[in-house]
Amino acid sequence: MHDCATPRDACAEHAQQPKQTAGSSHYDRRVPPESPFISYAQNREDVVLWRALGGLTVGRYVEVGANHPRDDSVTKAFYDRGWSGITIEPVRESAEAHRAERPRDTMVEAVITDADIDAVVLHEIAGTGLSTIVDSVGAQHRATGAVVVDKSVPALRLSDVLEQHGGTDQEVHFMLVDTEGAEQQVLASVDLRTFRPWILVVESTTPNSVLQTHHTWEPALLEAGYVFCLFDGISRFYVAQERAQMLEVALSYPACVLDRFVEARAYAVWQEREGLIEDVRRWRAEALTRWAEAARTSADELRAREGELAAALRELDAMHATVSWRVTRPLRAVRRRMGRL
Repeated sequence: MHDCATPRDACAEHAQQPKQTAGSSHYDRRVPPESPFISYAQNREDVVLWRALGGLTVGRYVEVGANHPRDDSVTKAFYDRGWSGITIEPVRESAEAHRAERPRDTMVEAVITDADIDAVVLHEIAGTGLSTIVDSVGAQHRATGAVVVDKSVPALRLSDVLEQHGGTDQEVHFMLVDTEGAEQQVLASVDLRTFRPWILVVESTTPNSVLQTHHTWEPALLEAGYVFCLFDGISRFYVAQERAQMLEVALSYPACVLDRFVEARAYAVWQEREGLIEDVRRWRAEALTRWAEAARTSADELRAREGELAAALRELDAMHATVSWRVTRPLRAVRRRMGRL
């Protein structure tokens, strides 16, 4: 195992390092490169990965246990910046959401396992990321009152999936394994001496606890030439030995203030706030416009009525000045007296 720098020293050192570049992108970026990095991951794993790999113009990932295409997704921010890869998810609802929202990705709707079988029972907990093939984990969720539905789903080996979708010709810059207790089976199903993701991120605690499980599968990773860099409280980060000199320091500490990222939930609240402010500004401008129009209408009407009154008075004065009005004055006086009688 290589020694990693302390978080404080590593953070300062990485802030001074030049960015790495690797060719030009054949995808249009959906997010301008100078915009703040928006983190969707549950534990900011994407921030650490972007720190190490953000200098690449475009890259490729493999995500085993992809769950939702956006919520708590480690790969969402990378997809938005032009990356793509293989996402693997056995829950039909989540797999369909991936196909709809992220068409550049290759979605494989299956469970990854090292067993020589075509199908496996998935203990599915709808609307969560807790579905698992581990019977004991499924039983624990049932004991807490969760609705667990057992379904038969296709089973594949990870080496077969990688071989079918690019093989060793397409470089994998990072691979995630988050399978709710089945990480050992996933890692046992891939030959990491043949397929060499630059970075491996593996969930290393039992579901909904801090009990670490890496002792069951980490020896195989170290033997395959991967160097441990970071435990972030949920997952462990490893780097391929041949990439360690370039990436180990950047992967040695969790997300910090120098990473200049924005959490997706906070960004959504900010967007909503900005939207409300814009609505208030628009409503205020509309109200002022209508008030001004109403004020102009009232003034115009008042001026029109004043003009009508002045014209009537002028007509009355003109009538009083006529000869007929003066001649008929005695007759009008008689009529008024008769009216009183």
